[in-house]
Amino acid sequence: MCQLAAYVGDRPIAPLLLRALELQEPYLGAHATGLGVLDGDAIKIEKDFGHVARVRNATSIESLQGTTGIAHSRYNVSARKDPKYNTRAMAHPFLNDEGDLAMMHNGTIYNFRAHWEGLKGNHRFSSYVGEIDAITDSEVAVHMVSDALREGETMEDALRSTAAELAGSFLLSCVTPEHPETVWIANWYQPCVVGVGDDEAMFCSSHIGFHEIRDELDRIFEPPKNSLLKLTRGKVEVTPLNTGKKIPSLRLNRNRLAGVILDLLNEKGEFDFMQIREALNPDGWAQGYGISNERWREVYRLGVRIVNPFIEVMDILLADGVIQEKVALKDEGGVPDTPRYSYALI
Repeated sequence: MCQLAAYVGDRPIAPLLLRALELQEPYLGAHATGLGVLDGDAIKIEKDFGHVARVRNATSIESLQGTTGIAHSRYNVSARKDPKYNTRAMAHPFLNDEGDLAMMHNGTIYNFRAHWEGLKGNHRFSSYVGEIDAITDSEVAVHMVSDALREGETMEDALRSTAAELAGSFLLSCVTPEHPETVWIANWYQPCVVGVGDDEAMFCSSHIGFHEIRDELDRIFEPPKNSLLKLTRGKVEVTPLNTGKKIPSLRLNRNRLAGVILDLLNEKGEFDFMQIREALNPDGWAQGYGISNERWREVYRLGVRIVNPFIEVMDILLADGVIQEKVALKDEGGVPDTPRYSYALI
């Protein structure tokens, strides 16, 4: 799970998107940071391992300019403990071979190795690490979309046909000079929040990413899951992504989930966001949604991931003065001072 942001408009793009990532990364991110911006007919990318503050100092990321860009804060379970899985090459966004398509991804693609086997003879995989004989699962998607475009498919069709071939949980977001001032998002069941203003549009994984400009936007909303989004100046078009794939029907009882979280904090003490989320799986999520553990495991295998509703419950508990939140600094992925939202009972 990662935290993402994208923007189309006239605000200084690098400071805006990096700040959006900085606000979101203590939830699920901060292992690596990257920014891709359309600059005329070219795509300019700066990225490195580590949280936003580290990458600001290590690269020229804040100097990127343009009116359209995508930004990514990576979280990887393996990288949390092993720096071999957390390299600059594994940071998003990724470019296709021709350098005219940049893509970032949130989620886990279960069948990426099968796609990798079919693609690696014809494509260069920049995220490959020989020591562990691995790539990021995310990089297969940019080559799949690129191949579909070369075969004459429209961007909409290329994203839809690629999404139909992916198993797991995913949100793909891309930009290309062929469609200036356009951000494309193909989302099966990942956190996605969109803001629209006068002659601008923005996407963040979590609501907190809009904090700096929230009052200046006309509308902020969460589009339906299983959607294809097209962000342009002052406009967001939402269409179905995969009409043959049914969204699991789930209804969260926030009070019940809050009770489970309070019991967990009472038993374990201070926990960071990811630790609580992992500890809730599967019993806590099943209780919160009023379903059996078996049903929860089934929808989990279908790619359902719960982030923003979980954040909402934590925010309610914070507002009620039941829990307290702080940013704890940890060593993750070989990077010191990685920020993590941490919670404890008051």
